[in-house]
Parts: sequence; structure tokens; C-alpha cells
Amino acid sequence: MRILLVALIAAITPAQIVAKLNAECVANGIPGGVTLSTVGTVGCRHHIRYEERNGITWTHQETPGRPGFTQDGMLAGVGGDQSYTIGWEHGNPFENLPLYMATLMAPTLDEVGPYEVGRRVCMDIALGSERLFAKDELFTFPGNGRTNVPPSQTVHGESPASPGEVVGLPQGETTGPTIYVFSVGPWQFAGRFRLPVAKLVGPAGPVAIRVVDPALHPKIKPYVAPGVFFLIPVSPLRAGARYTVTVTVAGQGDTLRKTWRFTTA
Repeated sequence: MRILLVALIAAITPAQIVAKLNAECVANGIPGGVTLSTVGTVGCRHHIRYEERNGITWTHQETPGRPGFTQDGMLAGVGGDQSYTIGWEHGNPFENLPLYMATLMAPTLDEVGPYEVGRRVCMDIALGSERLFAKDELFTFPGNGRTNVPPSQTVHGESPASPGEVVGLPQGETTGPTIYVFSVGPWQFAGRFRLPVAKLVGPAGPVAIRVVDPALHPKIKPYVAPGVFFLIPVSPLRAGARYTVTVTVAGQGDTLRKTWRFTTA
């Protein structure tokens, strides 16, 4: 009876997952207000059931005719984020999956339909509904003033490739934490973005980083919104240290500069 009670207490609802997602966004200076899609939640529930019935760890695909196949489950699988790491009650399951994190932390994210069973997590992203911004802005993750940022990261399980992989940092190799830059506003629809300046400075001076512009890498370009950049420290950062990031983003008709700081755990 005690084991059953603990299992029930540990369960997390779709609404609680959305609340955790919003809290993480706001803590990093990214607008919250992401709403719960009940339709997406049902699709994700059906998709996870499909995985369970077919003995699949995780997949984006469903095959018509196989046990548990549903139309909404198939759409949730194709159009959503999937993971098999931890449940939301233990943290963000997508923390070491940068392509998915770029979707979930995007300031333009408006609605999501989540569902999880144990380590299986599905997040159906409502791609047809995006938040619009009246002026050009830059948002970052981690945000300005953040503390307890993990000093290292090991990316695993991203397909067809991780951001680091396309710039010579293979999956499974431990690096510093991925830094995300999001460009939002009217310039998102006006043309190509560039990142002419990207610097990371720590207690010992400049830190070696790899800059990933998804627009230049066909393997990941379809999965990342225009104006999103990844900055990846080549080696783990120093623990308990303060770091300063400076970027300049150039878009069609506008150029923005941003400097912010974070402290590692």
C-alpha cells in the first residue's frame, strides 16, 4: 500500500507540467503564459500508449495498423517533443536535448499539450499558434542573473543531429552548457539572421565556444525557428563561477546587442 501511495503522489498532471514550463521560462526572463492544449494532451496520451503497446522506448512515428495507432497520436508524435529520460516531477526532461529545449523555451511558444507516463514524455507543440512581438527583441537561456546553471552538459539522443554535432562536438561528449539566443519580433519574417559577435568570458578570461547557426546546417535547420542560435562552450565551465555573454544579432533592417551574466552551480 505504501508503494502504491508513493507512486500516486509522484504523478504529475498536464496542467502541472505547463506550470513548471512557464516557471522555468519566467525565471530566465522569457515570457510565460504558455497555455494547455487539451487536444494536444489527448494526442500525446494516445502516442505514449502506442509506444507502450508496441514495446518502443520512444519514437516520433506511428504506423497505421499497429496496436494503439490513432490519427491524433500520430500527429502528436510527428509534431511534438518526445523524450525518455526523466519525468517533469524530477526536472526538465529535455534539458540535455537542445533542439527540443529551443522549442520549449521559445518566447513565441503559445500552447502545448503535454502528457507523461514514467520516463515517457510527450509535448505536442501547437505550431499553428505563435505569440507575436510588436518590436524586435532578444531573449536568452540561461537568462540574466541566473544562478546554479549546470557547468557541464552531455547531449544524447537527438536525431537527426544535435547542434553541437554539426560543429564538431559529437553527442556523448561532455561540454559546457548550451546557451540559447532567441530573436523575436517583426524581423523574424523579414529575412536572414547573422550572429557577427558571440563572446563568453569567465574568471580566467575568454572561453572557447562553438557558435551554431541552424540556417547553415541542413540537418537541423527544419527543426529550429529563424533567429535562434546556440553557443556551446567546448569544455565544461568552472563550478561556482560567474560568466558574461555578449552577442550581436543582425537581421533584416535591425541589429541588436545583448550582454548578460549567469553563475554556474
